[in-house]
Amino acid sequence: MHKIILRIVLDIGIVIAVFNGWWFIVLPLSFVGIWLLPFFIEIVIAGLIYDSLFGFVPEMGIWGYVGTLTSIFFLFIIALIKGNIR
Repeated sequence: MHKIILRIVLDIGIVIAVFNGWWFIVLPLSFVGIWLLPFFIEIVIAGLIYDSLFGFVPEMGIWGYVGTLTSIFFLFIIALIKGNIR
């Protein structure tokens, strides 16, 4: 039951931070979620939302997709570290 509440609280915090463009808040919340919860895919969803709000401009090139790419990278790295430690 406490993991459901933690997931809801983290998701609300992530949504509020993404809509305001605060990646410096989203990343720590996502790291906590990836570490404590199984299959915390919300970081990738947050990256897609961030890019759709502030990126996805063809003139920006790869930088228009930096939120999505960063979120996938961090999800992979932390899941790999978590698998090796546990």
